Amino acid sequence: MITSKFKIVGKEETDLRERKKRLRAYMKKRRADNENRDMKERLLIENTLALLGEIWGAGTHRTAFCYLSYSSEAPTDGLVEALKESGFEVYCPRVEGKEIVPVLLGEDISLSPLGIREPIGEAYTGETDIVILPLLAVDEKGNRLGYGGGYYDRYLSKYGQAKRIGYCFDFQVLPFLPSEETDERLDYIVTDKRVIRTQRL
Repeated sequence: MITSKFKIVGKEETDLRERKKRLRAYMKKRRADNENRDMKERLLIENTLALLGEIWGAGTHRTAFCYLSYSSEAPTDGLVEALKESGFEVYCPRVEGKEIVPVLLGEDISLSPLGIREPIGEAYTGETDIVILPLLAVDEKGNRLGYGGGYYDRYLSKYGQAKRIGYCFDFQVLPFLPSEETDERLDYIVTDKRVIRTQRL
């Protein structure tokens, strides 16, 4: 099977990064203009729980690594509570240098220099069953456009067994996104309208 992941050098690499930069700016604006967020959040949670039930069945104790939503991202506060009620142990990301680490979500939260909520506690060094990722855009093959820092790509390259779920509004799914060698693909995309199975290689 042919994928859209390829090695880019020289001018092509510069052109791709400029295209990604422009697309990030466009998608941030479009996401900020998003309406009916409460209804979409409810549908996102329902679709995620249905997917997890399909993968493992109801009542199975699992671990989840889920982002804490910031700004106009698809909101995850309700999702986190729903995961806990479903028996999941929920970890959330904290930035340490150039890496993100999972930390068990408790009552103690701090704010990063960018104003992103981060859990306080000891970093978890094991692998979680699922990773729920934020994104700006994604295509149906699971190519994800993040914010450009590479934090999740580096994490996923180390912990490749976890199910990778992109969590977003349906308009963030685009027909095609080019990717680089360092980009990690998703297994599933959950939106307020559907669940996409990407058949990641």
